[in-house]
Amino acid sequence: MQPDDLETLKTLARGMTLAACVSVSAGLVTYLFRMRHRAGGLMGTSALLFIFVLAVAVGAIGRLLSGATGGGLPVLMETVAAVVAFVVGVAVWPMIPRLVGQPTSQEANEANALLVEGQAANRRLIDQLSDLNRDLESRVAGRTAELETVRHRFEMALEGSDISILELDADLVFTWVHNPPRPLTQADILGHRPADLLLPGEAAEFAGIARRVLGGGMPERFEIAFVLGGQQRWFEGFVEPVTVDERITGVLAAAIDVSRYKEHEREMRDILRELTHRSKNLLAVVQGIARQSAKGYPDAAGFLAPFSGRLLALSAAHELLVQNGWRGIPLAEVVSRAWADVEGTDNIRVDLDGPDVLLGPDVAQNVMLGAHELVAAAATAEQPPERVVVSWEMRPDGAFHLEWRMSGASSIEISDFGRLLLRTVIPVILEGEVMALDRSEVGFSYRVTGRIGAQLQLAHRSA
Repeated sequence: MQPDDLETLKTLARGMTLAACVSVSAGLVTYLFRMRHRAGGLMGTSALLFIFVLAVAVGAIGRLLSGATGGGLPVLMETVAAVVAFVVGVAVWPMIPRLVGQPTSQEANEANALLVEGQAANRRLIDQLSDLNRDLESRVAGRTAELETVRHRFEMALEGSDISILELDADLVFTWVHNPPRPLTQADILGHRPADLLLPGEAAEFAGIARRVLGGGMPERFEIAFVLGGQQRWFEGFVEPVTVDERITGVLAAAIDVSRYKEHEREMRDILRELTHRSKNLLAVVQGIARQSAKGYPDAAGFLAPFSGRLLALSAAHELLVQNGWRGIPLAEVVSRAWADVEGTDNIRVDLDGPDVLLGPDVAQNVMLGAHELVAAAATAEQPPERVVVSWEMRPDGAFHLEWRMSGASSIEISDFGRLLLRTVIPVILEGEVMALDRSEVGFSYRVTGRIGAQLQLAHRSA
C-alpha cells in the first residue's frame, strides 16, 4: 500500500471515530435530558461517559487539524482532550461497584416474574378479603335485623306497661327516656334534672341514690311518690351505672308505676279497718249476749269478767293483725299489749328479752289469749309479782324457747281455761311442748318450746 493510501485511510479512520464520538455524545445527551426528572438510573456514569466521548471527539478533531495545518492549537486541543479523558478514566472506577450491582436482564426478568406472582397473590388476597367483607356485611345486617326485632319487641312491651326507662349523665341531666310516665312526654324530661320534675324532698332522695351509684358502681332500688297530672303517683324501681370503656358515665333508671297497687293496698286497709270495727261491734254484741245470758245465775259476775277479758284479747289480736297487713304480730308487741289491756298491772315491772320474732296470724291469736291468762292471773293474785321477765330465743337447730317468770308471787292461780290453753293448745300450734307450768315459794314459771317455721320466724324473714 502506498503512503498516500495510508494517509487517506488514517484520515478516514479518524473521521469515522469523530462521527462515532459525535453520535455517542448525542445519544448520551438525549438519555440525560430524558432522565432529568426520573429517580434512579445511571445519570453520573452517563455524564462521565459523555465527557469521555466528548474528549475523545475533541482529541480526534485536534489530530485532524494538526495533520492538515501543523499548528500548535490543534496539538493543545488534543493534549487537553487526552487529560480530560485520563481524568474521566480514573473517576469511573469508583462507579464500577454500582455498575456491577445493577441487575442483569435475566435478573430483571426474574424480579419481574416475582412481581407478577406477588401481584396475583395480592389479587387473590383482595378477592378473599372481599368475600370476608361481604360475609361480615351479611352477618352485621343479620345482627342488625335481630337487634331491630328485639328493639321493636322491647318498645312494644314497654308501650303496654307501666315501666319507664330513663338515662342520666354524670351531671344528673336526663339524656334519654323511653315510655315516659303519662302525661309527661320526652320533651318534658330530656335536658332537665330531677329537681325540675320532683318535689325538693323526692328530688334530693333520687339524686342521692344516683350519686351513690355514680360513686360506687353498685345498683340501688328506690321508691318515690309525687303528684303527677294532679294525682298522687307511686313509683318503684332501680338505678344502675352506665359504663363506657370501664368508666362510669351516667346512670340508667327503671321506674315502675305502682300507683294502682298502692291504691289497692289503701282500699284493703280501709276494708280491714272496717272489718275490725265491725268485728269489735260483733264482739260487743257477744259480750252483751253473755251478760244477758248470765242473769239469774249466782256466779254470773265470776263468769263475765274473764269472758270479757278473753274477748278483749281476741279483739286486740285482730286489731294488731290488721295494722300489720295480716302478715303477723311481733311477739314483743303481743306481750306488751296483753299487759296494757288488763287493769291492776301498772305497778308490776315487766322486762322483755329476745330477738325480733314474728308470730303468724294463727299463732298470734292463741299466744295473745295465753298471755292474757298469765297477765290476768298476775293482776288478780293476792300478792302481785314484784317483777316479770318474759324471755325467748331462736336456737341454731331451729328450736324456739319461751319462758315467762313472775318473781315474788307465790299465790298466782291460773284458771282452768288458762291451764288448758297454756298446756295443750299453745304447744300444739308452736309444734313443741310445755317444759314447766308451776309455782313455787319464789314465784311462778311457764316454759314452752316450739319450732321455727311459717308461723314463727325472725321478723326480717317475713318480707
